[in-house]
Order: sequence, then structure tokens, then C-alpha cells
Amino acid sequence: AENLRVEARKCAWLILWLDCDREGENIAFEVIDVCTKIKPSLRVLRARFSALSLNDVTRALNNLVIPNENESKAVDMRQEIDLRLGA
Repeated sequence: AENLRVEARKCAWLILWLDCDREGENIAFEVIDVCTKIKPSLRVLRARFSALSLNDVTRALNNLVIPNENESKAVDMRQEIDLRLGA
């Protein structure tokens, strides 16, 4: 987390390149939380891609999106249910 705090101080933008699934979205919000505590004005976007090919990465960069908090919350709720049910 300290590395994120150090880098966030230097940035105006944060573009998150994580797995394109709910768990990736959940990790994105953990990163966002750390970074925006240091720099609240940070502009945060998310790249959505399915492969590390030139076409997919270029398409993701040209179509950045706002991270989806509902997907992140769904992971939190699933974890809570798993803990309560002992799964």
C-alpha cells in the first residue's frame, strides 16, 4: 500500500488494468481507496480487456470506463455470506 501512496502523490490520473471480472473490480476499489485518501482529486478510470494482445489493449485504452462500485460490492457481499454460512 505504501507504494500506491507514493505513486498517487505524483499522479493526476489512475487507470486500473486488472482482471475483467468482479474480483478485479473489487481490487480496483481497494486501490482507489488507498490512492484517493492521499490525492482526492485523482481521476480514476478502468480498462476492460480480455487478452494482452495489441488489439485488446488498444481497444481498452480507447474505451476507458468508470469503475463499477456495484460489482465490487457484490464481491464483498458474497464474501460476507460465505463467512456466515461457513462456505
